[in-house]
Amino acid sequence: MAEELEELWKKLSFTEEEAEDIELGSGSTRVAIKRGKNCVVLKVLSHRSISLDTLRKSLRMMWKLNKGMQMFEIEEDLFLVEFGDGKDKKKVLDISPRSYEKQLVLIQDFEAELTPKEIELKWSPFWVQMFNLPLKCRTRETRVAIGRKLGEVLEVDVPESRVQWAKCLRVKIWIDVTRRLVRGKMVTIEGGESRWINFKYEWLPNFCYNCGMLSHALRDCPNSSENLLQKNNNLQDGVWLRG
Repeated sequence: MAEELEELWKKLSFTEEEAEDIELGSGSTRVAIKRGKNCVVLKVLSHRSISLDTLRKSLRMMWKLNKGMQMFEIEEDLFLVEFGDGKDKKKVLDISPRSYEKQLVLIQDFEAELTPKEIELKWSPFWVQMFNLPLKCRTRETRVAIGRKLGEVLEVDVPESRVQWAKCLRVKIWIDVTRRLVRGKMVTIEGGESRWINFKYEWLPNFCYNCGMLSHALRDCPNSSENLLQKNNNLQDGVWLRG
């Protein structure tokens, strides 16, 4: 309905009274901007409609906030969360990603200049585990070099020595969730042979084993057939992507 109205307005000829400009000064926006510092916008990556009350109750139990929160639907399936203080907001942003009914919850900082329709939620932080690297590659520099090919590197799990001996390398990366999950990368080390480095994602919610997208599960995949659902041994993705 909103899209139809917007297209209709583009075709209208405005009267002189309608075209008269109203100027809003800082006094009209100051309070909202101040309160917005403790706000985030939120969306559940799901094709199903989300109940505000049910989502609110679930997030309150999950987040265990010190000063509570208020939650509002500002656009269809797009929500604004106002926290009691900045510490609760930081806590929630730091523990992302999280899921609701096994679907990824996207959270983004408050942007005062945007209308709800202009807000695009498509990024989420994930800790990515990297396997099958030689011992000489267990460095901070290796983590950053590979991580940058997946998205913006937010954090690197490595001590001050810049080397960490562990089963895998861990990097926190800002990932575009509108693209399929990257299962691994071919890496050439010091001009030698290329080798396959496989990835696993921590706190990975539902995703499609057929097309690798986070927006739906296999049973909802528009590209899957009934035969594929019954014989899923040919699927290109699977539970092994979960770290």
